[in-house]
Amino acid sequence: MTTDELRKKFLFFFASKGHPVISSDSLVPKDDPTVLFTGAGMNQFKDYFLGKRKDMKRAASCQKCLRTGDLDNVGKTPSHHSFFEMLGNFSFGDYFKDEAIIWAWGFLTKELGMKENDLWVSVYKDDDEAYKFWRDKIKVPEEKIVRFGAKENFWPANAPEDGPNGPCGPCSEIYYDYGRCFVGKTCPDPDHCAPGCPCGRFVEVWNLVFTQFNRVGPNKLEPLPNKNIDTGMGLERLASVMQGVATNFETDIFVPIISNIELLVKEIGTGEYALDKKDRLSYRNAIADHIRAAVFCIADGVLPSNNRQGYVLKMLIRRSLVNGGFLGIKGPFLYKLVDPVIRVMRNGYPELIGRGENISLIIKTEEEKYFSITEEVRGAFDTVMFGLKDKNIDVIPCESVFYFHDTKGLPIELIKEYAETNGLRLDLDGYEKLMEEQREKSRGATKLTGEIFAETLTAAVLDADVKSEFVGYENLESDAAVKAVLKDNKSISGVTGPAEFALVLDVTPFYGETGGQVGDTGVIEGKGFKIEVVDTKLVEKIPVHICKLKEGELKVEDKVKAKVDTERRMAIARHHTATHLLQAALRRVLGPHINQSGSLVAPDRLRFDFTHFKGLTGEELEAVESLVNDYIRLNTYLKVNTMDLEEAKKSGATALFGEKYDQKVRVVSVEDLSRELCGGTHLRATGEIGIFKITGESSVAAGIRRIEAIAGEVAYKKIKESEGDLKTIAETLKIKPEDMPAEIEKLTDQVKELEKKLKNYEAGNLREKAKELVSKKELLDNKTVLVAGRIDGCAPDTLVSLTDSIKAASKDNTISILVGAFEEKAFIVVGMSQDLVKAGLDSRAIVKYISKVISGGGGGRPDLAQAGGKDISRLDEALKAGIDAVKELKK
Repeated sequence: MTTDELRKKFLFFFASKGHPVISSDSLVPKDDPTVLFTGAGMNQFKDYFLGKRKDMKRAASCQKCLRTGDLDNVGKTPSHHSFFEMLGNFSFGDYFKDEAIIWAWGFLTKELGMKENDLWVSVYKDDDEAYKFWRDKIKVPEEKIVRFGAKENFWPANAPEDGPNGPCGPCSEIYYDYGRCFVGKTCPDPDHCAPGCPCGRFVEVWNLVFTQFNRVGPNKLEPLPNKNIDTGMGLERLASVMQGVATNFETDIFVPIISNIELLVKEIGTGEYALDKKDRLSYRNAIADHIRAAVFCIADGVLPSNNRQGYVLKMLIRRSLVNGGFLGIKGPFLYKLVDPVIRVMRNGYPELIGRGENISLIIKTEEEKYFSITEEVRGAFDTVMFGLKDKNIDVIPCESVFYFHDTKGLPIELIKEYAETNGLRLDLDGYEKLMEEQREKSRGATKLTGEIFAETLTAAVLDADVKSEFVGYENLESDAAVKAVLKDNKSISGVTGPAEFALVLDVTPFYGETGGQVGDTGVIEGKGFKIEVVDTKLVEKIPVHICKLKEGELKVEDKVKAKVDTERRMAIARHHTATHLLQAALRRVLGPHINQSGSLVAPDRLRFDFTHFKGLTGEELEAVESLVNDYIRLNTYLKVNTMDLEEAKKSGATALFGEKYDQKVRVVSVEDLSRELCGGTHLRATGEIGIFKITGESSVAAGIRRIEAIAGEVAYKKIKESEGDLKTIAETLKIKPEDMPAEIEKLTDQVKELEKKLKNYEAGNLREKAKELVSKKELLDNKTVLVAGRIDGCAPDTLVSLTDSIKAASKDNTISILVGAFEEKAFIVVGMSQDLVKAGLDSRAIVKYISKVISGGGGGRPDLAQAGGKDISRLDEALKAGIDAVKELKK
C-alpha cells in the first residue's frame, strides 16, 4: 500500500466517523509565537483543546511537521526525521477513550489489514481504565499490554512531576511487532522482549493521548471539565510497516529521492568518502530527510537567514552539504533533488507543482554561499589552529568553536574534521553549554514560557466570547454596540480616559490588518467620549480596534458610531487594486511562473514580493509599469464573488502559497486581466487608481524579488517632485530640460577621460614606486631578490598591483613583501615569481605566518597572497617577521 493511499484511507475513515477533515496548517504557525515550527497535528487546534473555541467537536488531519530536537539521530535510526507527516484524529470534549481506542484498533486491523497478533499496546502505569478497556473490550491479551511510567506514557513527558502547567494526560500507544530484531541489532533479553526494548523488534505506530487533567503544580493534577483526545501517527512509520521494510528510508516516498542521491554520488562525487557502509547510509538518509524539510520550509515561505525559522533552514541545508562532502560530493548538489521530492509529494500536496524551479534556485544560491563562506572562514580557522599548535595547545577552546559555528556558520561536523586532521580536539562540553545559553536566549526571544500555551490578545478575544460582523465592504460608517473592552490581554467592563486599550464592536466598518493590507484608522464616537482608532487588527477573524481615549468613560454595551478615515481607506484601496494589476502585468511580461510570496498594502505605498530568478532589467520594469497604467486607463470594473475554495481554484483564481483559506472564499476579478482570492478592500473600477509608478526593484532572498510602487495622488506628487528636481538641475547646468540626456552623456565622457588620465598617472606612479623599492632590494643567496617595504594609505588592490609591478620589474628569483595601513586596518601582500613557486616556495605560507602578528588571516595563490588584520601598531614587526622568515628559507 503506497503512502498516498495510506494518507487517503486515514482521512476517509475518520470522515466517515463524523470528523471534519482539516487541511494541514503551514509549517510556520501564523498565530503562535511560542513555537518556530508546527511540531504536531494538535498545534492548529490548541484553542479548541483549551475550550476557547467551540464551533467544532472533532477533527482529523494530515499535518506537515518539523522537529529539530533529534537532528543528530536523523539518518542513523530507522525512523527519526526532521520533516514528517502526522496523521491525527481529535476530540474536543466530545468522545473519549473508548471511541478513540475502538477506532484506532479498527483502522489498523480492518481497514489496513494488520494482524491483531502482531500488535501490542502500552498504557500509563496508573491508567487502569485504559488497561481494562484494551483487555476486556478489545480482547488484547494481558501479556501484550505493558505499563510504562510518565516518561514514556504521559503527555507532556513526565508532566506530573516536571511540568509544564496546563492540559496533560496519560497516553496509550499501539506497537507493531516485526517478530525479530531489526537493523542489525541484538536483543539483550530475547525471552522477555517487549515494547521499549532497544533491539528494534517493536515500533510505535500510533499514540493516543487522553487529555483529561490540568496540571497546577508538581504532582497536582485536576480533572478537566472537558476531556479531549489527541492522537498522532507518523505516516512515514506507518508506511514502513505496511510496506514490510526495515526503515522509513526504504518506503516509496524515500526510495526515489535516495536513488537520485546515489546517482549524484556516482556522477559528480570524487570517490573519496567514508569507507564504513553504515556511515554512508546514514549520510545518504540524512540528506534525503533534510531536502524534504528544506523544500517544504521554502514552500511555506521560509528563506535561509540567521534568524528563527530561516536559521533552521540554513542549518539543514548546510548539514546536508557536509554529509554530501562525506559521500565525496564537493559542490552544490541539493538543488538537483528538489524535483524528485516534488514528484513523490505532489499527490498529497499539489500546491508544490510548479514551484520546483524557484525552490531549486533558493537552495542552489544558499549552497553557493556556503561554499564561498567555507573557503573564506577556513583561512581564519586555520589561523586559530596554527596559533594554538605554536603554543603546544591541543584543545580548541569552546569560545572559538562556538564562534566559528554560530557566528560564521561552519557546521560542527566540519570543525571536528578540520581539528582532527590537524591533531587537535574540541572543547565540546563547553561548546554545548554555550549553545544551550544561546538556545535559552532564543526561547526568551520567541516568548516561550513554562505554560503550554502562552496567553496573548487572542486569548483575551476568545475569553470575551463575542462575535463581530464586518460591513466595511459596503459602508465606511455604522452604528454599533461595544461588545468587549480589552486591556492587558484581559476582557474588562470598561475604561476611563486617558487610556489605551482595544475594543470589539458587534458591527464594524473597520478592516482588520490581514493579507498584507494594513488596518483601518478613524474614530468611534459615543455619548460623552470620542475614541481615536489608531489601528485595527484581525484576531480569530474578529476585527479588534486599537484605541486611544483622551477623556470620558466607555463601558461594554455602550452605543457608538464607528467612522473609518475615508480618504485613507481610498488610498489603501488604490494601492490594493494596483497590486492585483501589478501581478497580472508581471505574469504577462515575465511569465506564468510568477507567484506572490508576500505583500504590503498601505495608504502611501505598496510592496509586492514574488518568485523570479533574476533582477528585472530597465526595459522589463518599464514594460510592467506601462502595462499597469494601460490597465488603469481601461477603467475596467471589478467583480467580487464568494464561492467554494475548490470552485475558485478551478476558475483560475491565484492564491498566496502557504496561506490557509476557509471553504468559502472571496474572489476579486478584473475581467480577464486578474482573478485572485482576496479579502481586502478595493476600488469599483481600475480607472480610480489614476496613475501607477514603480519606485524600486530589489532582491529579498534567492529567487524572491520585490517591487515597491506608489499609486494615485502619492504617485502624482512624486512625479511633480521629480519634475521640479529636473528643472533645478537644468537651471544649474544652464540648459533646457529636454537637452539633459545629451548633456549628461557629454559630462560622462569627460569624466571617463579624466579617470583614464588619472589611471595612467597612478600606473606611472606605481612603476616609479616599484623601481624605487627594487633599487633598495636585498640579494639573498647570491641570486634571490627580496623587495620589502611599508606603504601606508594604499588600498589592498593597489598593494597587489604594486606587487605585480615589482615582479615585472625584477622578473625571476623575486620575493616581494609589502605592508601598509589603510582605513584603520592593516594589510599584507606577498608575491613571488613563478620560478620560485616551481622550486617549492609558497606566498600563502609566508602570509599565514606573518598575519598572526597583526591579529589577522588571509590566503591566496602560491604566487600571490594577502592578509588583513586589526593591529596596525605591529605592521613594522610583521614586515620584519616576513623578511626574517624569507631569509631563513633561503639560507
